[in-house]
Formats: sequence, structure tokens, C-alpha cells
Amino acid sequence: MKLSKTNFRIFTYALLGSLCMWGGESIGQTYKDYFGNGHQIGIQATSSDTSSTDDATESISGTGMIPDLKGASRFLAQATLGYNYEDIQTLSQTGIDVWLDDQFAQPDTSYLQMYWSQLGFTGLQDVTDLQDLKNYYLSRSFYWNVLRREDKLRQKLGFALSQILVTSTATGGNWGDQYAEYYDILYRNAFGNYRDILAQVTYSTSMGRYLSSIKNPKADYGLNTLPDENYAREIMQLFTIGLLELNNDGTLKLDTEGNPIPTYTNEDIQELAKVFTGLNYATDRMGAPNNNWNINYNNSGRINGMKVFPNYHDVTPKRMIDGSMLPGGRSGNQDIEDVIDLLFNHPNTGPFISIRLIQNFVKSNPTPAYVNRVASVFSNNGKGVRGDMQAVIRAILVDPEARDCSWIDDNRNGKLTQPIERTTRLLAAFDVYTTPDTFYLRDGSETGLDQRFMNAPTVFNYFSPFYQEETYVASENLVSPEFEILNDVTAIENLNLTENRIKNRPFRNRYPNGNNPQLDLTDEINLMGSQGISAVLDRLDILLCRGQLSTETRNTITDAITQYKANINNYSDERAVEDALYFLMVSPDYLIIK
Repeated sequence: MKLSKTNFRIFTYALLGSLCMWGGESIGQTYKDYFGNGHQIGIQATSSDTSSTDDATESISGTGMIPDLKGASRFLAQATLGYNYEDIQTLSQTGIDVWLDDQFAQPDTSYLQMYWSQLGFTGLQDVTDLQDLKNYYLSRSFYWNVLRREDKLRQKLGFALSQILVTSTATGGNWGDQYAEYYDILYRNAFGNYRDILAQVTYSTSMGRYLSSIKNPKADYGLNTLPDENYAREIMQLFTIGLLELNNDGTLKLDTEGNPIPTYTNEDIQELAKVFTGLNYATDRMGAPNNNWNINYNNSGRINGMKVFPNYHDVTPKRMIDGSMLPGGRSGNQDIEDVIDLLFNHPNTGPFISIRLIQNFVKSNPTPAYVNRVASVFSNNGKGVRGDMQAVIRAILVDPEARDCSWIDDNRNGKLTQPIERTTRLLAAFDVYTTPDTFYLRDGSETGLDQRFMNAPTVFNYFSPFYQEETYVASENLVSPEFEILNDVTAIENLNLTENRIKNRPFRNRYPNGNNPQLDLTDEINLMGSQGISAVLDRLDILLCRGQLSTETRNTITDAITQYKANINNYSDERAVEDALYFLMVSPDYLIIK
């Protein structure tokens, strides 16, 4: 990349100015004559029936109103991994409630079946060499699904859950089929119940290998061996209750001396580890029941889950974190189901999972009131059901703190777009296409942004939900999770990768006989030719910046394009659009979703 003065100025603004949400100036959109989706300032509503004693507080709900183009784009930026201008227009005509109902009704697909089809196989029985089961076919399936399927909310929620209940290809090995099967658990159950997700994750062979609960035998004191504690620890710390006791609003409970209260102890982990003993592959490679504890990995049913081998399960009584006892002499399945019930119903699980999901969808620093509203829905969807994921995600997205634009200027608002989302948002916005319509995007070789699909370096994800940028964020007692992987190296890589994807090719298409992908910039190029850079930026503002393009960034880009047109021979409308798009996509106006 040739880093001109203009490029350098925008790069500096992107790298340093991206922190403006934490302590500097931010530009918010203002609605002076529009009501809907939380924009209720200055609006007085009355009930149509004055004879009732009801105060009519629910007579008008902003969540059911129709957003304008800016509001629609802002909603889609929170609710999806990518969208185009037509998606914005449709939402602005139908409204958020209709969109959510439609998304909940969208059929799912199978990542595992797509994985097989990418390989040209129908299933594991076709595999003659396990080296064929490359992990990168998984990311290839992910990008195709995100960019071609209509279940945009399910795709976003599956991706969010994969960063809470983490398994990772970073452990090495050609286990792509296992990871595809695991991702199906999260993606296909995304609109189901969190308890079901938790149970299926517990019996997953992918999780069993990742956190070593597979082939985990009971204690053998003669050999001085004890059960592995990995899964017992992480199902509590990361998947359900967290480290410290919480109020329903996510704030810490304190003891009489004002200290946080741990949710469990090392002894609790040791007791819980006994529960997850005796698990091993449920079938052999061909799907027949497996009764061999010492089955070879190459001959195992890698995608058919785990079952309990009674002879290897600890049948002694076990003390749980609430002081209750699991009786001795029971089956492993009984122990596991009771523990899942215990953790699922723990008062911490609702606020703990609600915070993680809000951070993935809307903002890094939700207020206690926001958390309390969502966690209350996790506890009860209004029909007595706990853990209803549809109700939870609806509550997150229609909450006033997500929809009311008055929050845009609050320093607790917003989040940095993740690297994978930067890819999907660009490709979706401009309808990436190739001939045939099958492409091969391996993000492992395309990015140096410290994030690849299902490739987190540890079970703690790519970044910590508690990470605090030390200069601007920690001093405000806030968190900035995604900023943990924003540094000098990844910032420069983002500049180079973004420019290459816009001006050269979106990605290198390795699909046999497939043409290199292209972005469709036709509308923007035509607009540049007929109305100029201001009109192009108006469109990109809605499409990519959710109506929040600042005057400073707009003027910087406008000045750069004007100079280029004056000083560069044969500076085409296409080049002008590409440059404007590039400058905008490395600015905080795009990168920070507010």
C-alpha cells in the first residue's frame, strides 16, 4: 500500500480515534421528527380509549414501529454479520418485529452436511485418509452460509455462541468434521433453549477432545490418578455461572465485608470432575455402537457424540456447589443431567450469559438495568420457560438501550467490529459474486488480524470480555473486549487487507475452475458519475456507518477524492468509489458500532 499523507491521516484517525467512544467526542444521529424503535424523545402518546382506567403505558411500543434507513442499518449492524442496501430498505418498510418473526421462522441448514459437500463426500464413510478432513473447509462453509443464506440472525447468534462455548481448531489436527458437528449444535439450536445447548455441548466429541472430558476415567488411587478437571471448571467459569456471584443485573454480590463472593472453590471443581467421568465415543467410525473404551481415534465415531461407560464412571456421592449431594450408585447420565439442571437454573447463569450476548450484539458495557431486563427474560420468557433463546435475543435487540439513539453519545455505548465481521460486512454490503457462485474463502491465509473462524487461541476466546484498554477505558471503569486484538500489527494489517479486498480482489478464490470474486460497486459508481462524491458518501453512510458518518471523516474523504480527481490523470469514477470506500472502512465511523 502506498501510504500518502491523506491515507496516513485517516490511518492515525482510525487507530487512535477509534477510542473516541470511550472518552472523546462522538457524533450521534438526531431524529427531530421521527418516532419509532426507541426514538421517543419529545413525543407524547395517548390511548385511543379514555374510558378505561388503564394508564395505557403499553399503547405504543417503539419496537413495533418502522425505522428509517439509518435506523434500519443500525439495527442490522447489531443483528447480523452483514447486509446490503436492499436489506436496509426492506427492514425500513416492514419494521423490526416483522423482521424478527421472519428470522425466527427461517429454516436452518447443516454445517456438517455442507462440510461434506465441500469435500465432495456424503459422509465419513467416504473418507479414506483422515488428512482429507482439513479444518479450512469449515471456514469455507461458514462464509458461504453467512453470505448466501437468509437466516441472518441465526448466523449471527451461532457465531456469538461459538465465542462463549468455545472449541477451537487451534489445537491442530484434521478434525474439521468434528468442528462442523459442534458448530451445528450452536447454530441449529440458536433459537431453542440454552439448557439443550449446554447438554449437547457436554456430550459433544469436539468438546470432549478440546477440554479432555473424553476417555476421562474415575480416580484410581492405586495409580495415583484423578479425574481431569478441565470441563468441570469451564462449564462453570465460562458456560454458565462465572467466577463471582452476581445480582440479576450483573453487578457483583458482596459479603458482609464488601468483598466479591466466589461461585465455587477448587474443591467444588474436584467434586464436579467426578461427574464427567466415563465419557467416550458413542459409536465407531461407521456408526455402530462402541463398547470399546480403548477405541482408536481413527476408528471412532467422531461426529456421533459421547456416551457413559459405567465401569469408568465415578459412582461415589458427590457434593455440589449449592451444598446438595448427588447420591452414589447412579448412572453417569443421571449425574450429568442433574449437574446441567443445577448450573442452568443457577441465578448467575441468566445475567452471566445475558451480558456475553449483549456484548456480542449491541455494546461492550451494558448498564445494570439493561442486563436486568434481559436476564429476567432468560429466567422467564413470559410463559414460564427459562432459557428461551428467541425471547432472550429479541429482548436484547428491542431493548430501549439498544434502540434509543440518545445512547449513541454515551461513553458506555458501542463496540468495536470484530475482524471476521469486517470481512463479512464488506462482502455482504457489495454482494460479492463469482462464477460459478461457489467460492473458497480460507480466512486462515487471508488475514493477520488475530481472528479466524473457530480458531480462538484458548477456551477464553480471541479476547476477554473483561479486557480494558488501559489509557482511555480502564480509567472509566469500562471494558473494551475486541480492543485486546487491536494493536500496531493488526491495525496495519487491517489497512492493507481492506485496501486489497476493495481494489484488488475480495479474497483469493481457490475453488477449482472458479473465477476470482468481485464486489458489485455498480450503484456507487453510477452515483459518483451522476451526482458526485457527496451523494456516494450519503449512500455509504447509510450502508456502512448506520447514519453516523462524522463531519470530520466526511470532509477528509471529500478533500482526498477532490484532490485525486484534480491531480491524477484518468482518475475514474470507479477508482474514486474504491478510494472513498477504503477510507471510510478504516475510519472509526465504520469500525465502531454504536
